[in-house]
Amino acid sequence: MIKKKIKRKRNLKTSFKNNSNYDKEKNNFLVREQTNNSNLMHERNIHKNNFINFEELSKKYTFLNIFLYKNKRGKISYDFEKSMAIYFLSKAILKQYYDINFYLPYVHKIDSLFDKLSSDQIIEQIFINPKEINNFKQLILDAYNEHNNTLLNLKNINKQNILNELNINLTNQNENTQRENDKRNFLCPCIPGRVNYIHFLADLTSLRNLDKFSKENEHFENSEKIKMYESTRKNNSKILYGNIIKVLDIGVGANCIYPLLGNRIYEWAFIGVDINMECLKISHINILVNNKEKDIKLKYQKDRNKIFLNVVNDTDLFFFSMCNPPFYSILEEVNRNPFRILEANIDEVVYFDEENIYKEKDNLMSNNNTDEHNLQDNTRNDIFSNYFCLNKKEYLNNNKESKCVIENINENEIQNINERENKCFNKNIYFNDTAKRCEETQNIVNCKNAGGEYNFILKMINESNYYFYNIIWFSTLVSKFKNVKLIKNEIIKSMRLYNIYSKNQVSFLNEIINNNIHFDNFFYLQNIKTVEFPIYISQYRIFKSYSGKIIRWIICWSYYNEQQIDNLKKLFYDKISKMKTKIAC
Repeated sequence: MIKKKIKRKRNLKTSFKNNSNYDKEKNNFLVREQTNNSNLMHERNIHKNNFINFEELSKKYTFLNIFLYKNKRGKISYDFEKSMAIYFLSKAILKQYYDINFYLPYVHKIDSLFDKLSSDQIIEQIFINPKEINNFKQLILDAYNEHNNTLLNLKNINKQNILNELNINLTNQNENTQRENDKRNFLCPCIPGRVNYIHFLADLTSLRNLDKFSKENEHFENSEKIKMYESTRKNNSKILYGNIIKVLDIGVGANCIYPLLGNRIYEWAFIGVDINMECLKISHINILVNNKEKDIKLKYQKDRNKIFLNVVNDTDLFFFSMCNPPFYSILEEVNRNPFRILEANIDEVVYFDEENIYKEKDNLMSNNNTDEHNLQDNTRNDIFSNYFCLNKKEYLNNNKESKCVIENINENEIQNINERENKCFNKNIYFNDTAKRCEETQNIVNCKNAGGEYNFILKMINESNYYFYNIIWFSTLVSKFKNVKLIKNEIIKSMRLYNIYSKNQVSFLNEIINNNIHFDNFFYLQNIKTVEFPIYISQYRIFKSYSGKIIRWIICWSYYNEQQIDNLKKLFYDKISKMKTKIAC
């Protein structure tokens, strides 16, 4: 007997917590999703169970009409092939659903205003928030309005003519112009997936066992800073809101998307970090046009080989770090997908650790017993020594300078290093030449083992060891499941050692929680002792994030144990409650 499968229709409802005027129009742009995994999104994601009604949305944001077309079934679809199409759609979604203004230099280069500032003025700033830039705020707001008007006036023009007009034709441009334009290509985010990441991190602030908190704080549970969500789970959960929750965004990029969304949804404060000054300029524009200078700060990472060094101070206490790491190890891997042309800055999508190449070559060469090879091993080990030292103090002392020490190197090697540094100004040439050199020695070293997503995250995990008390939860996005398994294995190796040698680490962190955390607008640390014992990961979380047909993973790890994190969450909860009391008085 054949049993027929019956599909039951579910009555799906979408709720919105905001009372702003723009929220009243949201339901007009949502239709039920039937063909992808949107119903598997995070439960608080407003795009869950729904996808964007492009036809309705294009009535208000008319520039979307450029990329609308009828598919073979006669239904209205959107052309996602070009990055400009993603930009237009993201811009409309951010404004419609989150009231966020969004800019990338695809059409009208607002960032030309920054050309009046010398790069030397900015590059020495720890925070990319100089007074000179803020003085341009009104000019930037006017330019942003002009930018929006330009887009809205594109509705009645032929699509191909528009693309020819907006896209930069590089055919007849000289090398300098091409180099300048390469720096103006930036990664444009798809919004629903980015929102998922924010919500999953928020779950880590959840206050589930509320009975252990004092009853005197019960009347604060409807506070604007601490909100309760009804979920499909058995218990309700409280999520920590407010700008005393400080988040570090590694590789903030030009779009500044995680700080903008995280601050808009949960009111968190952010510090965004990037190695690319052009990205930081555009990111600062997005901060200014949303009036978020107080809640979102930017830092320039002057050493591209480091992640947390120069960025995290010894007194910092972040609740999270987050990262969307570069996916590719070499430039040739980009745009292999024939269905989409990715336009991005190379720093955003390609990670290649040239230091690691030399380390691997040295390890292989060390197997030879000749004096010549031994000499090369010793020399290179001095240059590219492992920067993960015994403790944080030694680590910082050994990394005061961002460039490698080049003593005891022969003249040819000095010349090669200088050539590589000179080529850094043109990232296309730099990465291609580096990959070419590795290809020539592929019998010795596999280039793919020295870069890409996995190696970037592995480097982040190793370096996080020296900032274990500064960040409660480290996290990263992962695009490939095979990398998830590899990264999980590395974390579990560390956790096994934690189970054996955790006594000193637990005592050290308990001492910090009880005596070394202070508050002045933000929580900060003071009088931290030097660590003289090994540090290991205590716990981890892996979240599976669905966005349409795309699946990503979010890996989180912490050096604090479960009880310590509960104590920290209580500390944040109590502070928010006291702040609310002062406001009420």
